[in-house]
Amino acid sequence: MMMAALGIVMLIGALIGLTVFIIYLLNLSNTIKAAAVANRQMNPNLVWLLLIPYFGSFWYLYVVNKLSQTIVAEYQSKGQPLPTAKPTYGVGMTYAVLSIISTVMGLFNMSDTIAKYKSMLSGEMPTQDPNAAFDAISVLGGVIGLVAFVLWIVYWVQTAGYKNKMKMLPNNSTSSEIFQGL
Repeated sequence: MMMAALGIVMLIGALIGLTVFIIYLLNLSNTIKAAAVANRQMNPNLVWLLLIPYFGSFWYLYVVNKLSQTIVAEYQSKGQPLPTAKPTYGVGMTYAVLSIISTVMGLFNMSDTIAKYKSMLSGEMPTQDPNAAFDAISVLGGVIGLVAFVLWIVYWVQTAGYKNKMKMLPNNSTSSEIFQGL
């Protein structure tokens, strides 16, 4: 009975997480769409490849770079100054790298973690792990993952901000897809 409840809670959590991530990907896609077609450095639909497990972590490196280049190209084509040479790049790339590191560290001790949860659910008390280094890696991976999560939120806010700022650039209402008719 407890396993079924845990499974339901995990499923609900996964669905909420997926919904939030889809909203985030819409933001990234719309940020690219806010630029004129000639200024886009990637197809906005390619951000959806980030949904592919593990591949998406590495694809993120490409998306961060191309999205930053798109913002630069849009501003330059409108003759507008940018506050930084590579907008959103630093935070986005740091998030991507930390996310990859956290994932790899989590994979190191996934089987141990699963075994611990199974024993705890069956009522057994966890024993002292002779491989305490794996616990340290797990904790470090968790801390890195938490920092990556904060950077992900900051990146989301930055990209949303640039999407909205591009709306105000001269002649943007006629050349971008998402602001037509506004």
